Amino acid sequence: MPVLAREHKVYVFIYLPGETTAVPAGLFTHYPDDGIGRFAYGRRYLERPNALPVDPVALPLGGMPRDVTTNGGLYGAFRDSSPDYWGRLVVAAEARMPPEALDETDYLLRANASRIGCLDFRASLEQGEPVVGPPGFQSLAELLDAASDLAAGKQVRQDLLRLLEQGSSVGGARPKCTVELDDALWIAKFPAKDDTINFPKVEYATMTLAGRCGINVPTMRVVAIGGRDVLLVKRFDRHKSGGGYQRFGFLSALSLMEWDERDRTEWSYPALADRMRATILAQRAQTGELFRRMLFNVLCRNTDDHPRNHGFLWGERATALSPAYDIVPSLARPGVTTEFSLSMSLGERGREATLANAVSMHARFGLTRSEAEQVIDDMRACVAKWEQLFITCGVSEADRDAVRASFAVATS
Repeated sequence: MPVLAREHKVYVFIYLPGETTAVPAGLFTHYPDDGIGRFAYGRRYLERPNALPVDPVALPLGGMPRDVTTNGGLYGAFRDSSPDYWGRLVVAAEARMPPEALDETDYLLRANASRIGCLDFRASLEQGEPVVGPPGFQSLAELLDAASDLAAGKQVRQDLLRLLEQGSSVGGARPKCTVELDDALWIAKFPAKDDTINFPKVEYATMTLAGRCGINVPTMRVVAIGGRDVLLVKRFDRHKSGGGYQRFGFLSALSLMEWDERDRTEWSYPALADRMRATILAQRAQTGELFRRMLFNVLCRNTDDHPRNHGFLWGERATALSPAYDIVPSLARPGVTTEFSLSMSLGERGREATLANAVSMHARFGLTRSEAEQVIDDMRACVAKWEQLFITCGVSEADRDAVRASFAVATS
């Protein structure tokens, strides 16, 4: 007899605009052995006057259903809602299993009211709302210790793992969780065990510098917890509403482009700008903002600019770039080489991280050459003053020396 492929069924729920309770939108069937996913909208959902697509690119409301084979058989918005690298470590530790022993649906089905975006995933239609229980700010000290223990391979209590799991789909490999403070949700980004510099303060200073350069950044603050600094970044996909939180849809650039995480040769800023104009009716200011973010990554040597580190918010009105996030200089050794590459192609010379390459495809971003060159001049002058801002942000002299070579493009 032929061996039947394993299949896992997951009900996809969505939080529609202005509502704080999710409604079922359709059924996702995943075939883990083949890396294939299949989704179908429910008839009743399609009859709702306020229905929105669960993935505005891959699964439009009026479109024909199609299988997905990228990213292990997950549609883009589903993958964005799933735990990231750190979140998978937390989920696996709670399940007392190695991360690779869990299927994609195992990660999707982890009840998590703080997952990014406006989707939820449940094993049945009768399953209730996930408990909205992000830890309060006062829990940070205990969670910071738990994150350090988990990263070191030590045992962590189950209740602490459940708290660490909150917000674990919000990009990146660094330890983090979501906390509630001042009637808002914040991503608390912890120091990691192998850090050689104070990354929370350096990231805070770099993101503040990006804001000075005309880039939209979220509200941030650095807090000291038991002698260790923690970066708090206000969630831009949540808004407090009565007794709950309204959720906004989120798509990474990886999902907007329908790229696979393994297809790194396809990752491209100009291609992303093209798709923005074609699919989200982006105003010229949007592609101009993408150009600024690309330039800033060159000027501060942020080589972790992969397409999951660029995001879009979507809902009933439009899709637009989310505030920027996860911008940190990659440490460089002074005097070794000034050449480096970004994770995504910039221009005619591929990923070469130079200003000449960045300006080479200016028209794809809706800019004339003179406009692009003016943006470069303005941003270079802004970034050249990085050290004074870093001092103001409390970055130590040793850490400033550690990142100095990362700003060589702006200061040379």
